[in-house]
Amino acid sequence: MNSLTTTDRLKELLPQLFSQQQRQGNYYLRFQLTDDINLLLDLGHVQESLTIDASQITAVPNLPQYAVGLMTARNQVFLALDLAHLAGFAPETLNQRQYQTIVACVGSSQNTLQSEEPDLYGLTVKRIQGVSRIQPEQFESSVASAPEPLQPFITGSIQEDSAVQDEDSGEQQSWFLLDLARLIMTQVYS
Repeated sequence: MNSLTTTDRLKELLPQLFSQQQRQGNYYLRFQLTDDINLLLDLGHVQESLTIDASQITAVPNLPQYAVGLMTARNQVFLALDLAHLAGFAPETLNQRQYQTIVACVGSSQNTLQSEEPDLYGLTVKRIQGVSRIQPEQFESSVASAPEPLQPFITGSIQEDSAVQDEDSGEQQSWFLLDLARLIMTQVYS
């Protein structure tokens, strides 16, 4: 008769699950802003990522051109923004049937109500690619290789390696760490 408990058997079979060693690094959402620009967003800002039908976004007249419309998620109504257009590029997600959307939380409200609730935004992007764990020391502080309109909103860059590898691409790419709060505060609230 086997005297090992289920937990003991699992410990033998899957030692990495029970390892006391802490994994290093922070989690980042990888996404494509345009065909040529890959960005990382600290997962602390991300509430969820989803694909939504265009019918779930309500167009509102007189909004800035980068605003796609209003959407709902997590029982809240908030603005959906074309992130590429907001950052100064040509609109990437204009008039699509489905939108790959990052629901992001940015600081506390800067509106006239002075609410303490964080602002949620639906950020429509070209393609959501997944999540990677990256150690802070892997980032380079130089932003000179970032496209010019993005440079004020980039806090670091990393060359594609095993942490941010895109299986669809055979070439090495640069990934830029986006300061979403600075982008939103500069472009939306100015």
